[in-house]
Amino acid sequence: MSIATLAFRNTKRHPGRSLLTMLAFTAAVATATFMDAYMTGAVDGFFQSYVRIEAGHVKTMPELAADRVRILPLDDGLRNLDSLMTVIESVDGVVQASARIRFGVLLDGPEGAVPAFGTALTPSREHGLMELDEWVSEGFCPADGADEVMIGSALAEKLGLTIGDEFFFVASTSYGGLGPGVYTVSGIFHSGITMLDRRTFYLPLVPAQYQLAMEDRALEIAIMVEGGMDASLMAADEIQAAIDDAGFEDVIAVPWQKQGNVYEMMAPAQVFSVILMGLLGIIALTTVINTVLMSVMARTREIGALRALGFDRSTVIRMILTESAIVGFVGTILGLIIGMAVSIWLGHVGIDFSEIVKHIDLPMNTTFYPEASLFTAIRASLLGLTVAILAAWYPARVAARLEPAKALRSA
Repeated sequence: MSIATLAFRNTKRHPGRSLLTMLAFTAAVATATFMDAYMTGAVDGFFQSYVRIEAGHVKTMPELAADRVRILPLDDGLRNLDSLMTVIESVDGVVQASARIRFGVLLDGPEGAVPAFGTALTPSREHGLMELDEWVSEGFCPADGADEVMIGSALAEKLGLTIGDEFFFVASTSYGGLGPGVYTVSGIFHSGITMLDRRTFYLPLVPAQYQLAMEDRALEIAIMVEGGMDASLMAADEIQAAIDDAGFEDVIAVPWQKQGNVYEMMAPAQVFSVILMGLLGIIALTTVINTVLMSVMARTREIGALRALGFDRSTVIRMILTESAIVGFVGTILGLIIGMAVSIWLGHVGIDFSEIVKHIDLPMNTTFYPEASLFTAIRASLLGLTVAILAAWYPARVAARLEPAKALRSA
């Protein structure tokens, strides 16, 4: 009789213990699968939102804006914008480039002044970036060059505005004066990102440039490149070289990873996923070691009989390791099925954290979508099978050290 056959029969002889051990594997693997998918989805979702809303794959900006936290003053923006855009769009691999102006204003609401941020852009140039059409909940996105605005849902409610209402505000110009502007509310948007919905409005670039005295100027240019987020570092170098060759001074091209400290801030989340896997493995390991050890101690006479029949220590160790591997394999499969099913389902419906993060001003969606992948399944499977072998190693060594005569005399 082979070791595998004997081990398989042993798992059926004590179904209660085998079931308990299997459930420990199932719970650990299911939890590890879901948490891996959740962390992957949360981090990737955050970076995707950050790239679309804030950074682009690469952003071109004045050099002095690189380390600033606050919005750059309007008089320090990019000059000769049309020529600079032509240079950027001529670089191989550049898919889209969109100039933007961000500015702060105080709006007049029914209950007093309401701080808000305006973002001027060209909607038709935001393909792959801030595609405002996807967020429209009422009305429509402003047309290029139109005197129209689209307002966040929470901001519109606070200001008491609806579609078709007049939207008037006064903003500081690039010369330090005041520039009044009158627009029509063409749309109200709900992005699911708290900081945008409650504080932001969007308007076309051309009328904003006129109001802010910034003709042929902008504060930044968000750029999308072929190859996506992974290609941004190399693309930034190529764009920078083209800008320098064209004679633009004090203008830099910065990949999304090097804009502020967002990338460094989120990087530990990926490390946390690995740490969490390790903790789950340790918890499962201690549970399974205890179960397997109990099983071995309950079979002292049986193991003594096997030793008396000629089973050497290495054979006993292999038998117990094989038993644990069989139970661990079944538990791992069940855990994968449960964990992947939950992750895929939640990947479609999402997990709403709007109440938890509603006061956090970050470009992040309040609904997280777990991302279950082949790598998720592989990592969870390795966790389950590794725990199965490690958990059985100590009990197997204990069993192998039993003396046949003493084991047979045990009660």
